[in-house]
Amino acid sequence: MRRSFFLFLGFLLAACSGPLSIAAPVNIVATSSQQFPSVSSTAIPASFTVAPTLTALPTETSTSVPIENPTESATETATLPPVALTHVFPIQPPGAAGFAEGTSSHGYPATDIFAVVGTQFVAVTNGVVDFISREDLWDPNTDDPALRGGLSVAIIGDDGLRYYGSHLSAVSNGIELGVRVTAGQVLGLVGNSGDARNTLSHLHFGISRPTYPEDWKARRGQVDPFPFLQAWRDGHNITPPLPVETDTPTATPNLFSYVFPVQPSSQAGFSDGGHAFPATDIFAPRGTKYVAVTSGTVDEVSVVDQWNPSSNDSSTAGGLSVRLIGDDGLRYYGAHLSAIARGIQPGVWVAAGQLLGLVGNTGDARFTNPHVHFEISSPNPPFTKLDPFPSLVAWRRGLNLTPPLPAP
Repeated sequence: MRRSFFLFLGFLLAACSGPLSIAAPVNIVATSSQQFPSVSSTAIPASFTVAPTLTALPTETSTSVPIENPTESATETATLPPVALTHVFPIQPPGAAGFAEGTSSHGYPATDIFAVVGTQFVAVTNGVVDFISREDLWDPNTDDPALRGGLSVAIIGDDGLRYYGSHLSAVSNGIELGVRVTAGQVLGLVGNSGDARNTLSHLHFGISRPTYPEDWKARRGQVDPFPFLQAWRDGHNITPPLPVETDTPTATPNLFSYVFPVQPSSQAGFSDGGHAFPATDIFAPRGTKYVAVTSGTVDEVSVVDQWNPSSNDSSTAGGLSVRLIGDDGLRYYGAHLSAIARGIQPGVWVAAGQLLGLVGNTGDARFTNPHVHFEISSPNPPFTKLDPFPSLVAWRRGLNLTPPLPAP
């Protein structure tokens, strides 16, 4: 079976190439010239496949009067197209790195990539910084597992995965929580901080599902990075699979279906951030369908735009909006709609992909381009919010991902 997997992997890897520009080195001096294990040196690949990034912000193409009371007859969901993304080897230059299969030595999926102190650790794909540790707080006397990584950085990739690198000797200037990074951008320098301080310098590299930053167990690794590291080192642009969550009752993708909330998803443009709290604005032409991302029960509906710019009451800022309590136990909110679908009212159960309303710019969005303000939160007070961006990326790729329940 293992041999068949790698034969299949080799077949997948056969078709990829295109140039990649690596970010300039950070202005930090390596602290030693420590040697790393002897391995076969691999030159920097001549080319990488350069894939398109996420859909750009669409321009508004419709100037007609908004449709009133859309019916539920148009609830079909378009096929969710895959989002092609660039992936690169996390150590640059790749020929400076040595690594081997590491699951057995760690007891969980992860790979240690050995290189001299000061070698560049870069983002493997485009994404947003999710976790940073700039200080080595690990104490061997207490051995807190949450601190074993020492200096470390994790990003949530646009592919819906979380990438983690630890035991760094330095974190790059400008790398902060919420900062957007691109494939090949320098995140830090290889070192041996944390519980690696008495070992050869290396990068502990983990791939996992998106989750809250304090979840160190998931962060250290859930997907075996080894075959993907081999592929990226050889210049092949492949995306790791999203791990299936099995250890919490709130994340059971086999029980629930998920779709992208704006249909067709090809009409949507969105990016991470833009708010002082977790939320994502999904831009699309006025009248584009806003649908239920999963099955659930309508919790609240606003059918009248009561926002007044003079008073700027935050309770009415969403204009026309729908709140849904998903069968997965999460709360989904879409605001600034131009119309609410007929029959959508509190207490009504809806299926994934069912029409809830139409994209617009009501509420405090009336002077902006039409979009859906989209939030995910816990169902009960204080309604703790979860960053929707990684889940939106995954759903648009057609992945059936249940978001993690927000930490209280």
